[in-house]
Amino acid sequence: MNRSLFTRIVRDLSANCPYFQEGCDAVGKAGISALVKCTSAIRQLAYAAVPDSLDEYLQIGEKTSRDCLMHFCNGVIELYGEEYLRRPTQTDVEKLYAFHENKHGFPGMIGSIDCTKWSWAQCPQAYRAQFSRGDSGSEPFILLEAVASQDLWIWHAFFGVAGSNNDVNVLRQSPVLNDLKVGKAPEPGSNDVKRIRYKQAHEAARKDVERASDVLKKKWAIVRTPARSRSLKRITHLMYTCIILHNMIRKEKGKAISPDFYPEEQHREDDPIRSAQDRLRVIREIHD
Repeated sequence: MNRSLFTRIVRDLSANCPYFQEGCDAVGKAGISALVKCTSAIRQLAYAAVPDSLDEYLQIGEKTSRDCLMHFCNGVIELYGEEYLRRPTQTDVEKLYAFHENKHGFPGMIGSIDCTKWSWAQCPQAYRAQFSRGDSGSEPFILLEAVASQDLWIWHAFFGVAGSNNDVNVLRQSPVLNDLKVGKAPEPGSNDVKRIRYKQAHEAARKDVERASDVLKKKWAIVRTPARSRSLKRITHLMYTCIILHNMIRKEKGKAISPDFYPEEQHREDDPIRSAQDRLRVIREIHD
């Protein structure tokens, strides 16, 4: 993350989140600045630093460091989630189709989908069986389903599924195909020959989502090390914050295929949707 992006985040959080606005205590002494609070949060995300390891470097206590991280995640999701966790708009889809057709040699590809796991060190004893799976060892973990394009932008993230599920069970719970089910996305192909050739070409192409998950874990060490929180909600906020920052960095470096955001192209509640019978037909096709 370069300096300009970091200072932009600090400035936005200071303007919109009361926790990051500087104040004075009862004796008139200035409180901790937004710059120090954001530095503490970033160091915990990027280096997996424990909160009490920052007391000498930043001159803040353990609880304050933990609070900085919690408020930082909430603020980033609130301010940037709509843009950097968005589903592909019409403009995004057109650019992704054209780029992937030129790159991989076949049309109609938005990205690659896969699941990755995040170990949960502080999983409550009552949940350990639910979040563990025999073929992955005895340690509990949480699953992340992601869709990433060739530029490593993560277009879809579904986090929080128990580790006992396999990829197919995660897909059935995931909202990734909701637009297709209700008629807000193009129909799946019905030509068997084309579908078989599509699958073969897709399997031959490099799995972009695996590269994206590796980059995410390299840049944000907190998702590479076992989660230390006992709260699944807090762990979920950490994961989504890291994904938002990951996409912000891709855009800042000029590596995004479709960096521009058009809010007017997003789906609205009054958009026409399929009938219940058509929806069941599409769901059967997707499961097949």
